[in-house]
Amino acid sequence: MGRGTLESTFSAMSALPAMPRSLSPPRTFRWLLLSGLWLVLAGSAQAAEPERVSYALIVANNASLDPKQAALRYADDDGARYYELFAPQMREAVLLSVLDSETQARHPGLAARTRPPTRAALKESLGRLSTLMRQDREAGRTPVLYFIFTGHGQRGPAGEGTVSLLDGPFTRTDLYAQVITPSPASFIHLIVDACDSYFFVNARGGLPVGPAQAAAVTQHLASRELDRFPQVGVVLSTSKAQESHEWSAISAGVFSHQVRSALAGAADVNADGRVEYSELTAFIAAASQGVEDVRGKVEIFARPPPLDRSTPLSDLSRSAGLGFLLVPEGLGGRMWVEDTRGVRVAEFHKERERPLVLALPPDRGYYLRSQGREARLTVPRAGAVVDAGGLTWNGSAIASRGPVEDAFRDKLFGVAFGPRFYSGYVASLGDTPVAMNPGPDLSP
Repeated sequence: MGRGTLESTFSAMSALPAMPRSLSPPRTFRWLLLSGLWLVLAGSAQAAEPERVSYALIVANNASLDPKQAALRYADDDGARYYELFAPQMREAVLLSVLDSETQARHPGLAARTRPPTRAALKESLGRLSTLMRQDREAGRTPVLYFIFTGHGQRGPAGEGTVSLLDGPFTRTDLYAQVITPSPASFIHLIVDACDSYFFVNARGGLPVGPAQAAAVTQHLASRELDRFPQVGVVLSTSKAQESHEWSAISAGVFSHQVRSALAGAADVNADGRVEYSELTAFIAAASQGVEDVRGKVEIFARPPPLDRSTPLSDLSRSAGLGFLLVPEGLGGRMWVEDTRGVRVAEFHKERERPLVLALPPDRGYYLRSQGREARLTVPRAGAVVDAGGLTWNGSAIASRGPVEDAFRDKLFGVAFGPRFYSGYVASLGDTPVAMNPGPDLSP
């Protein structure tokens, strides 16, 4: 949409009243623009950029090839939730998983769109997506590939990381030979939630430990083969524990839950509709900071593609397939969004001084919840915005389920995330922060 079109649209809507609970897509973006959010939508620079076309290959496997490892309960749930978040934003999303009966009940109809996570299915899916991405490049578009794995991981005797597929291991060598090296994608985002996932992406050797782990990992990466692929960014769970952190209260892995929450917009600290690597890393650091029980510790390593360190992991300003929940200034604290199926789709601890826009799959009902209260809402269609400031809150009860449950319930997302936390965290790492957009003065 060009500048003239935007201006004429805004002029025609100048007499609109305050935003109701849902708006059509043009009014959605007009209201967001006037609120100082997602200003990137109005810029002519976006129109001048090559069209970005995204693809997602999601592999989720509860089973382990190691008889000593117990099967996971919720890797398939994580795969289903990644798929529901990504599918509306992608040209094509592929889910390789075997959904158990509980997951199929929570996600009716999804099993018919999945294939088992086997080596053959993975190879065929990669080949089909690569064909589409080559066509994109020939047409002048910028293809982006998301490769996501959630499940069991381990190191072999020689120290090489592997993840478990149904019919055999998928090794670090396989990752480079089948996913990274031959891919025509302009950018690849690797998101891995598995034990020892660091070794699945990086070369053999001991994982640095201690207070300076993140800095040591960064230094370790610099001399490894990942640097030969500057178009690749990684988001890894680097937990030293030998079991994945799954939380029965949300039927999901904790790390994947945090990543999805961040990508849905909860980590968008400067309200430009984009979630960059530094924003996601700081968001997860804030979300995990208060958890003291070692069984609940989540470690993360994220490195943006060196080719463009500001390339977004998520760009909701380009999405036409999602709806939005606006949590305005004045509402703050730890909150989460759960749909009417009982699926917790996103969680955050919001500062009261800033607004937050969260992307949600449309055509369903949700609850916005905080400790002791909840509000019902519906996202009727793609592009609709629901204003949480106009919702009706009622009382609710949250039950405790044990010590680790208490650690997650009481401490996870216990630290507010916003510009103050983000700026301090990024400064402590010596990274370049995203540009903050102050926006217009919205105070009464």
